[in-house]
Parts: sequence; structure tokens; C-alpha cells
Amino acid sequence: MSKNCNGFTFFELLFSLSLWSGLIAVIVAHWTVILIERENKKVETIANQILYEAMMNERVENETVIVRGAHTFSLFIRSNKRCVRWEDRLKRTKERCETLLQ
Repeated sequence: MSKNCNGFTFFELLFSLSLWSGLIAVIVAHWTVILIERENKKVETIANQILYEAMMNERVENETVIVRGAHTFSLFIRSNKRCVRWEDRLKRTKERCETLLQ
């Protein structure tokens, strides 16, 4: 009797499906990291704008809370530096400081 060689076996099908699902899982995981870091970069740009505006402003205040969109920024002075602090999407506290010129 001749053997039927016209298609895939069940084990070959399971193996190929597992490879494809593993590849898709890796791609989705990396894609979510990329999207989160892209949004974190946008928030950092907003924080840099706030710090720039504060440096151009001659008023010196102890601490100011600024809300832009869904994000809250804290603007404060520490040892002759003006700083802005915010929280990114991964709940990490970020801070950026610039030296005050007097």
C-alpha cells in the first residue's frame, strides 16, 4: 500500500501554530514597551517645556503644581536650581533640574 503524503500531520500543525503564537507574543510584548516609552518621552517633553517657561519667568516661587492633560508636574527650587518632577506611566518618579542664574 502506498502512503498518503498529500498534507501535514497533526503534530506538524501543532508545532507550526506554537511557533507562530510564540512569535506573536514576543512582538506584542515589545510593541507595548515601545508605546509606553513613546508616551513617557512625550511627558518628558512637556516637563522640559514647563521647566523652560519657569526659567524664563523671573518670579521665584517655592513650589508650584502644574496640571497639563492627565499629568501632574511639580515645579520647585532646590539649592539654587529650579527643578520639575513628574511621574511616568510606569509609576517612576522623574526629575529634571537647571541652575538658576542670578
